[in-house]
Amino acid sequence: MEWVKQCKLPACEAIQYNGQSCHEMDNLWNTLHNTYNLASGREVDLCVLDPLPTLQERDWPLFSALELTDALVSCSSRSSTGPDHIMWVHLKVVLESHKAIQILLDLANACICVGHWPKHFKDSILVIIPKPGKPSYSTPKSFRPIVLLKTIGKLIKKMISLDMIKFDLVHPNQVGGVCQRSTEDAGLFLTHLVFTGWAKGKKASVVAFDITQFFPSLNHAMLLAILQKQGFSFIVTKFFASY
Repeated sequence: MEWVKQCKLPACEAIQYNGQSCHEMDNLWNTLHNTYNLASGREVDLCVLDPLPTLQERDWPLFSALELTDALVSCSSRSSTGPDHIMWVHLKVVLESHKAIQILLDLANACICVGHWPKHFKDSILVIIPKPGKPSYSTPKSFRPIVLLKTIGKLIKKMISLDMIKFDLVHPNQVGGVCQRSTEDAGLFLTHLVFTGWAKGKKASVVAFDITQFFPSLNHAMLLAILQKQGFSFIVTKFFASY
C-alpha cells in the first residue's frame, strides 16, 4: 500500500540573496527586510499634489451598530488568529450582546475622535509563506509576508474600509477583503471588458504596471498629504498617522 512506503521528503533550498545563501537567521531577516521594504525611507516630492484641488473639509460620521454587524458578517471563521488568539467565531458570540456592541462602538469612535490608534492593536505576527506553484524557492520573491493582527483591531479596520467605500473615497476595485472588491473580482471585470470588445469586433490591449511591494513601501507623508487633499479633518488625518 502507498501509505506504508518510505515518505519522500520535500526538497529544501536555501534562499539566495546577492549571490549568497542565507543559512543564518540574521542573514535571512536582512534579506526579507530588504526585499519587502525596498522603497521605504525614500524621499517623495509632495509638489505633484499641487495641481489637485483641496476638497472642503468633511466630518467623519460615527460608527453605527449596523456598520459593525455588517463588517462582522463578512468575516470568515477559518482565518488565522493574531497575537490575541481570538477567532471570529468567538467575537460573533460575544457581540450578540447589545452591551458588548456598544462598548466596541465607543472604543472605535473614541479612536477616531482623539486621532489615536492604541498600541495594543499594533501588535502583530508576521508570517512568511511560499507562493504556490513556483518552480524554485531560492529567491525571496517566491514568498510573501502576511500580517496577523488582533481580531478586534481588524474589525475596526473593516468598518473603516466600508466607510471609505460608502463615501466613494477609494476606487471600487481597490479594497481587498470586502465582497466584490478582491483581486479576483478585478480580473473578472477586466476579462469582461476584453470579451465585450471582442463582441464588438474590436481588439483589446492591456498595459500592466509592476507595483511589487507597493503597500509595504507606501510613503506615509504622501498618504497623509492625499488625505488632507481629500478633505479629511486634522483629527482624522492624525488617526491615520497614528495607525
